[in-house]
Amino acid sequence: MRILIIALARSGGYQLNEWLALELGYKMIHEPIWNNKSIEGNDIVVKYNISEIENRIDIDFSNWDKIIGLTRTDVRECSISHTKAVQRKEWRGGYEVSDEWIIENEIDIKHFEGWIYNAIDYMNGINEIHLRVTYERIYNTKEDIQRIKDYIGITNTKYEHLLDNTNRLRNRSKTKRKAI
Repeated sequence: MRILIIALARSGGYQLNEWLALELGYKMIHEPIWNNKSIEGNDIVVKYNISEIENRIDIDFSNWDKIIGLTRTDVRECSISHTKAVQRKEWRGGYEVSDEWIIENEIDIKHFEGWIYNAIDYMNGINEIHLRVTYERIYNTKEDIQRIKDYIGITNTKYEHLLDNTNRLRNRSKTKRKAI
């Protein structure tokens, strides 16, 4: 099976990609255009950042068995996370954000909020996305985890703890991270 995840930056896409690849025993391919990775073959889970594919005409959605769209409902939190990642030039490491930092970076945060709303609008126009999920319904309420399992056909899980809120990147030092 070929599974494609199209995700906003800072929406938990890396973790979702890793989880599905581990559960299924598939090859995980993260941001293949930016990382110059092939997406050929079967038994793969590929995660595109929406910025990788936005406005490209060479992306063929017809050769995927399953396509999942991942966004965030809390655009402000996504924007804060994005702003911090851009400043640090670090997209995977844990970090902390203070109220003071938010105040000092309000202009950039507002800028990225606009970009995120545009990206969500773009994603909403991709009709090939058959399952739409959110960061909040995966990592906070857990309700989208079952929807993903049903959509993909996963009945037994060994790595669902990867989708636990303790694995989030923000304020990681305040929580104990669950290992694989």
